[in-house]
Amino acid sequence: MVSAIIVAAGASARMNGVNKQLEKIADTPVFVMSALKFDKSEKIDEIIIAAPANDTERYEKIARNYEVTKLAAVVAGGETRMKSVRNALAAVSAKADYIAIHDGARPLIETAEIDKVIADAEKYNAAIAAVPAVDTIKTVGSNGFVENTPPRENLYYAQTPQVFQKKLYLSCLEKADQTALKTITDDSSVLELCGEYVKITEIEGCNMKITRPEDLIAAEAIYRNKRTVNVI
Repeated sequence: MVSAIIVAAGASARMNGVNKQLEKIADTPVFVMSALKFDKSEKIDEIIIAAPANDTERYEKIARNYEVTKLAAVVAGGETRMKSVRNALAAVSAKADYIAIHDGARPLIETAEIDKVIADAEKYNAAIAAVPAVDTIKTVGSNGFVENTPPRENLYYAQTPQVFQKKLYLSCLEKADQTALKTITDDSSVLELCGEYVKITEIEGCNMKITRPEDLIAAEAIYRNKRTVNVI
C-alpha cells in the first residue's frame, strides 16, 4: 500500500501575498492538480494533504469538489515543511508500506513519472524524482568568492515525489539529529542523515515548482502546450 502526502501548507512568501496553492491552472487549483495526478495512479491507495492550519476545511472541500477520490484526510500543516510532513504522517494508514511525499506546488508532474519513482522505491527502499543539472554550479564561500566548480555530470536537481519505505523513513526520522532536521530542504535528506542510500529516478517531463507569480504564467503555458501536443 502506498500513501501520498501532498505538502500544501507553505506561506507562499515569494508570491507577493498570493496563495499559490489556490491559484488556478486551466481552472484547477495548483494543489488539486498535483493531488489529481496521484489520484490517477493505480499504485496510490490514499492521499493526505497538509494544508494551512487555519484552512483545512476549505482545502478539503475544494479537493472533494474536484473529485480527488482517494483523499483520506486533510491535516493542519506546521511552521516548517518537516512539521507539515510529520503531521501528515500521523494520518497515514497503518497498512501503508510506502509513502510518497510531493510538493503541492509541482502540479505538472505526470502520473507515469510518479509510478516510475514508486517502482524504484519498491526496489531500492528510497527513490526521488530528479533531473540532471544543466547549469554550471559554483560552490561559494562566506566571502562571496567561488571556491570550486563541481562536475556537472554528477549533479541533479532534486524534485518530488520522493518515495520511501515507510518503516525505514520513520526509523530515520526518529534517529536523526533534531537540529539537523531543522535545516534540511527535502525529505530524502532524512535518510541521508541516517546513512541510507537514496536512488535517483531521472524524469523527463517538466516538473517545475511554482515559487513566484511569473511561474504561474509559465506553468499555464506548459500545461496548455502539453494538451495541444497530445491532441495532435
